Amino acid sequence: MTRAASIAKQALDKGVKAKTLFTVTPGSEQVRATIERDGLSKIFKDFGGMVLANACGPCIGQWDRKDVKKGEKNTIVTSYNRNFTGRNDANPATHAFVTSPDIVTAMAISGRLDFDPRNDELTAADGSKFKLKPPVGEALPKKGYDRGEDTYQESSMSGEVQVDPSSQRLQLLKPFNKWDGKDLEDMVILIKVKGKCTTDHISAAGPWLKYRGHLDNISNNLFLTAVNAENGEMNK
Repeated sequence: MTRAASIAKQALDKGVKAKTLFTVTPGSEQVRATIERDGLSKIFKDFGGMVLANACGPCIGQWDRKDVKKGEKNTIVTSYNRNFTGRNDANPATHAFVTSPDIVTAMAISGRLDFDPRNDELTAADGSKFKLKPPVGEALPKKGYDRGEDTYQESSMSGEVQVDPSSQRLQLLKPFNKWDGKDLEDMVILIKVKGKCTTDHISAAGPWLKYRGHLDNISNNLFLTAVNAENGEMNK
């Protein structure tokens, strides 16, 4: 965060802001509170960025994207750790490239995918040319982490959890039968997958997350985007 902020600050000092949508996702409440305390959030906001909630967002498909319609070809550059098809915005036409927060910030300044921050020049607000200096930052905050808001609510050690049997989002699990100690044999093969088979192919996130407390319902997305080796198609 500090390295990315140092790059954004260089642009601000030259009167320049991000030329494209620039979002920042704190990884936890501690990180959110710490970058707020240390002034990093202000730098990102002044730079034209948007600091999102410290929760699952574009990194897991929870991005309410407005600038591109589904099916429209486009490219995004992110520092999230996955770039599966449709992972960030549920748009299969989005090409996502993963890089460091430093490079993401530098490209946001230039607005170009071919921008090389080591050699290419940028134009300041007064028309002069400048190059970005190597980013500087701290591995750990000097003041330590700010704990932020304490939102933990201790649960009661006794009591009964009541769930509406008709609920589509919650379902109490019934205990599985105890293993008999024998290996499972002659099992039915559900699908032979062709090509990639990542966690997103096995069980996609995004809108399916609302069913994460309901095993029957979330199981309906099993292998939805995996390619069937028998016919070369998805979900068939």
